[in-house]
Amino acid sequence: MASLKKFTHSAVVNQYRHVLREALKPANTDIDATLSHLNYLLSPDRGLHPYSYYLKRKGQVYCFGRDNVNTLVGWVVTAPRNLPIEQYQRFFQEVYLFLANRYGLDNTTLAVVHQDESQPHLHFLFIPVVPDLKRGGEKVCANDLITRDELRNFHPALQKHLKGLGIQANILNDKDTYSRSAKTHRHERKFEQILRKVRDEKC
Repeated sequence: MASLKKFTHSAVVNQYRHVLREALKPANTDIDATLSHLNYLLSPDRGLHPYSYYLKRKGQVYCFGRDNVNTLVGWVVTAPRNLPIEQYQRFFQEVYLFLANRYGLDNTTLAVVHQDESQPHLHFLFIPVVPDLKRGGEKVCANDLITRDELRNFHPALQKHLKGLGIQANILNDKDTYSRSAKTHRHERKFEQILRKVRDEKC
């Protein structure tokens, strides 16, 4: 139903190009360019390119200077197969609001709904900002924010949020969507391996 990926600073530009359909030769062969005009933005228009806003927001918080620091995180949330087409727009709007509230609107750099691939989905990109208890203020630290508990609780929390709004979407049991049944489980296993390797690191 939803899958997560983290990006180091060197990978951020290409991710924005992909989500905004700015890549001249996209690697994803599933994209139907004749439908790309149906994609739409949910994040606020701040008068800046999303990458420029990313740089601005990142510059406002502490960030370790290592090349392997993940400075951007992305959720991809796919419309469940059981969701009627007429409810897609409200579904994505409410998922966006859920994510923006969960990770902070100031940290949200881009949210776009893609309707030019096989199944409509939302790309939600954000900087993983957490309180900086050592220095005061805030810092970038994906390991502190995207924990094992966060991955475990994300889908139930989203399901509860949508159910409370009367949106009957099978977030937890949508086995027809590739992102939850296979991709997310692989990510969770990989993430647990990463956690064991970097347990002693701060970020």
